Amino acid sequence: MKPLQRTALASVINLILLGMSSAQAADTQALEKRIKELESRLAKMDQLERRLEKLDQAGLLSAKPLALATPAAPSPEVEKLNRKVNTLERKLEVQDEVTTGTLSKIPNFEAGADGFRVTSTDKKHQLRIGGTLQTDYRTFLGSNANVWTPASTGYYAPAGPDSIFLRQGRIILDGYVYNDLYFKIMADFAQTSNTANLLPDAYLDYNYHPAASLLVGKFKPSISLERLQGDADTVFLERSFASNLAPNRDAGIQIHGAFSAPGYKAERAAGPIDSKNTFTYQVGITDGTGDSGNSYGNGVPPNNSTSTSFASDKEFDGRVFAQPFQHTRFSWLEGLGLGIAGSFSDPNHQAINAQRTLLGQSQFIDYTSTNATAGTTGTITANGPAHRIYPQAFWYAGPFGLMGEYVASTQTLNGGSLAANSKYNNISQTNKAAQFQVSYVVTGEDNSFTGIKPMRSFDPLKGSWGALQLAARWSELTIDSDTFKLLDPTKSASKATAGTFGANWFLNKNALIRLDYENVSFNGGAGTKTGSGASTLYHITNRPTEQIFSTRFQLAF
Repeated sequence: MKPLQRTALASVINLILLGMSSAQAADTQALEKRIKELESRLAKMDQLERRLEKLDQAGLLSAKPLALATPAAPSPEVEKLNRKVNTLERKLEVQDEVTTGTLSKIPNFEAGADGFRVTSTDKKHQLRIGGTLQTDYRTFLGSNANVWTPASTGYYAPAGPDSIFLRQGRIILDGYVYNDLYFKIMADFAQTSNTANLLPDAYLDYNYHPAASLLVGKFKPSISLERLQGDADTVFLERSFASNLAPNRDAGIQIHGAFSAPGYKAERAAGPIDSKNTFTYQVGITDGTGDSGNSYGNGVPPNNSTSTSFASDKEFDGRVFAQPFQHTRFSWLEGLGLGIAGSFSDPNHQAINAQRTLLGQSQFIDYTSTNATAGTTGTITANGPAHRIYPQAFWYAGPFGLMGEYVASTQTLNGGSLAANSKYNNISQTNKAAQFQVSYVVTGEDNSFTGIKPMRSFDPLKGSWGALQLAARWSELTIDSDTFKLLDPTKSASKATAGTFGANWFLNKNALIRLDYENVSFNGGAGTKTGSGASTLYHITNRPTEQIFSTRFQLAF
């Protein structure tokens, strides 16, 4: 054995023994002592070999070398040492296998601006925990400071008085399992008295391929562009009148897909809205909730939902949207999106939601206050063919942002207790609404459909103040004149027009402060009436202008 080999062997044995646990300390010391003895013997043998080599070189040995003696069998001590070394090596191998297997099962934990995430080591499963908190302050200005009384003037009191209230208090669980099955469960505890709002979203989305995915559960039907925008990403505190003529949330099934420009790969996008890809489509069937409606999603038809009869009550909707200049040399047009959506249904005596102003939430269309000349004593319902058409667009270029949409919503009104052959039964009503909004990020950040990300978070001691966005919006809702064959014109306005001005201060990606001022003017909706029954005469005046100032403190992650 060469000296280098012996030294290496001794070093390896020493390293192994040094890695033994404290419980083996006594054995280790004994083995080290024995190894030293063996090393001493090996050194003497090495000296003997070198002497023999010198004698051979000097010719003092016979020409015919003496036969080397057969190596002696290892001593019992060496065999015992080898067995212990082999045992320790196997224990280390087993321990390494166990450790490797355990580490492969430990998930990855993340916490940051996008919420809390737990992801499996193989990346096939993920759970994200997020939430939204919105606290609003609302004050009525001008003539709205006085409480309105319906008895003397014919129009209803606003939703005031001035108040501070919790607009949203949501907990969000979303993620995916087995790569392709996405899910979202969102509970809202701000309005627990309304079962429909307690669980706004609860859906599964089998997103196997961007071109075709299957969405089932409760979600926003893909109709209104502004309604589909994230609740924490809107430019104003409340959505426009155009969104009032679209369903809010409903239970149903939807097939959706996305395609990208040639040479680019489409991104997978779960849920009812996709603003990432060049071309997207959604086709779905839902229970049908009517304008501004929510579905309870439990098979029980509430006042603002529909019955469960599939043949007459389900609503079919579809939407296509394109961003044709994505991935082109026209960078200033990359954020341009154009689309159209629509729906049709055939409700069976579906209750109709009242229409309310945006910030003030005061009711200006009341389908329970009927026209005395029609002789109606029951509730007016939607009974018969209904459909919507929704052209829509947005454009974002640097700090600038534009969004607009128009809607014509047609439904058939039934006077309830009227005789079947009454001329006031089955009136076709087409309500129209539109909105146009413009926004500009003063601090230079990019404007987008999915919100603003400040370049620097709010930190005044370091000279950083976050991001500031200014915005203005015009919005209008017109009620079909035939509607007032059934409705009391002193209690329901025929038109509402809102001008809204807003400022959004983004402290960071998750926190912001909104300030909105809104002025709403009405056509009709007030006045007096004389006589009774078929001889009633209405003296219609315009409802007073509503002026609202509102602020919001929001945290969303």
